[in-house]
Amino acid sequence: MKNIIVALVFVLSAKVALAQKDSLAFDERNKCIYYQAIEQPGLIKDTLFNRGAYFMSKAFPKGKFKVTKSDEAKGVLTGEGSFIVPKRSLISNSLGGEITYTMQIEVKDAKYRYWFTDFVFNPYKRDRYGMEVLTPGVNTAMEKGKDMLDKKDFSVYLDKILLNSRQYGGLLKAYMLKMSAKPKVVDKTIKKISTKEW
Repeated sequence: MKNIIVALVFVLSAKVALAQKDSLAFDERNKCIYYQAIEQPGLIKDTLFNRGAYFMSKAFPKGKFKVTKSDEAKGVLTGEGSFIVPKRSLISNSLGGEITYTMQIEVKDAKYRYWFTDFVFNPYKRDRYGMEVLTPGVNTAMEKGKDMLDKKDFSVYLDKILLNSRQYGGLLKAYMLKMSAKPKVVDKTIKKISTKEW
C-alpha cells in the first residue's frame, strides 16, 4: 500500500512539474512568453532551419501568419500571427477580439528553441451593418490585461493563448521530425506546337 501511495505522489508531482514547465511566463522584458527548447540529436543547423522555414510557410491558416525575418546564417526565423478569441458572456459566446503575437525560432546543430511573445489584444465591435470588426486604435498588451480587461475574459484569453501556443509548438515539433517538402521542379522550356498537323 505504501508503494502505491509513493508512486501516486511521484506521478502527481511529475505532472505538476510538467505543468509548470509548459505554461506562460514572463521574459526579461516583462512580456508574456511561451518558451520551449528542444534537443534534436543527429540533425544539423541547416536542416533544422529549412524545416522551421517550411513550418512557418505551411502550418498556419492563410492570412493569419507572415514571416518577418529569415536569417539562415544566424539560424533565426521570426514571424507575426494572429488568432481570434471568444468573449465570455452569460447568454452566448461572441467574438471577443483578436490576439496578435510574435513567434521566433532559433536553431543550432542538434537543438532548436522557439517562443511566442508580444501578445496584444484588439477587441471587436459591431459596426453599423451588424458585422464584427476590429476596433481601431484600441490595443491591450496581455501584460496589462489583468488591469484593463474583465477578469473572466482575461482568463479565457490567457487560456486561449496557452492552447494556441501548445498546439503550434506541437505542430512545430512534428515538422522538425519529418522531411521538408522539396520544391517542385518546373520545366521552363517552351514547347512548340504545330497547328498544321493533328
